[in-house]
Amino acid sequence: MAKILIIEDEPVVVSLLKRIITGMGHDVAVAEDGVQGLALAGSENIAIIVSDLHMPGEISGMDLIRRLRSAKPQCAIVVVSGYPSPDVMGECEQMGITDFLTKPFEMTFVQAVIEGILRSRGTAAPTQQKQPL
Repeated sequence: MAKILIIEDEPVVVSLLKRIITGMGHDVAVAEDGVQGLALAGSENIAIIVSDLHMPGEISGMDLIRRLRSAKPQCAIVVVSGYPSPDVMGECEQMGITDFLTKPFEMTFVQAVIEGILRSRGTAAPTQQKQPL
């Protein structure tokens, strides 16, 4: 079982991601903005961070990604965005962002991304549990 941090300000997206990830047998922590996200990322044993790219608040999505990458260089980071530009995607790739989830996303794609990251890092994924969305 892995600990996955979701940093996202849209409750519907949080609910969907949380349902998918907990349905896979993983623990989920949730932050609704960059400040909360940085605090949780620093205090928790997080395997994967799933962070929105565009968030309100005092820390922008890109600034949050930069800070997370600096603070947790070995942690897998997945960026969520409804409209990622090629420039932003390029900058994220240069920072070593593990993967992208473009809204709207499919449940099976989210599962494949999480499983792929855990498998590549040698973390055994729990048996997938089927849960209705």
